[in-house]
Amino acid sequence: MRRIVVIATALAVLVTAVSAYAATGGFNTYTAKLSFSPNKAGSKKAPAAVAFTEKYVANGTGGNRTAPLTGIKTTLYGVLASGKGFPTCSANQIANAHSDAGCPHGALVATGAITAILGPIADPSATDPNQIPCNPILHAWNGGGGKIVFFFVDQAPNHSCGPIQTGAVGPFVGTVKQVGKNLVQNTPIPASVSFPIPGVEGSLTSETLHYLKVTRKVKGKTVAYNSSVACKSGKRPYSVTFTAESAPGGTVQSDTVSGTQKCS
Repeated sequence: MRRIVVIATALAVLVTAVSAYAATGGFNTYTAKLSFSPNKAGSKKAPAAVAFTEKYVANGTGGNRTAPLTGIKTTLYGVLASGKGFPTCSANQIANAHSDAGCPHGALVATGAITAILGPIADPSATDPNQIPCNPILHAWNGGGGKIVFFFVDQAPNHSCGPIQTGAVGPFVGTVKQVGKNLVQNTPIPASVSFPIPGVEGSLTSETLHYLKVTRKVKGKTVAYNSSVACKSGKRPYSVTFTAESAPGGTVQSDTVSGTQKCS
């Protein structure tokens, strides 16, 4: 009987959360800005090594926190990524160590941070008194074979996440692939990230990730992990698709933000 009561209570909480987000008519609003350095167009014959920064901001609607994200897909025109010949660090390696401190330095392809709020699933309102800030550092590693391995590092006092310590949330894997003239970064966000503690959800408010200008000698030739090979009429179009859900297993909603940056 106690098990039935517990399950019924959990279902009631889930329904409340789903209804609260659905009542707003939309989960979140987003902004996305990408900037590249240098802004060279490059070409297939003469690719230009580039660094770039992704800045994403998410806001809730209807007085609610940001609904938890389940995926971010970024499409970049004229960019080529190749991890071949670069050191790698696998998700298993990080998960087994509960740390990425043992990853080879040359495998780090991006670093940044997020700002987020931990709050109860039962009350997604932005005014709930039980909210906790969560602002970990974010590392991205070359996982090899078109994979990027993401991992959160908590460092007090500015990059802590309430009771969650480094390694409590395991690494998660995204992919990079070429689709025509575009580079597509697809990063599914697992439940362990968006719902790190039973009954608690993580609401992303911003992410800043700096992809490094990483180069390496391969067979006597300098190659870049990320390089520019084209522009379109002096501009580099990009788009970012954010996918969120109202609660674990709840309603899913996707929104796409597009923009351009000058290049030559």
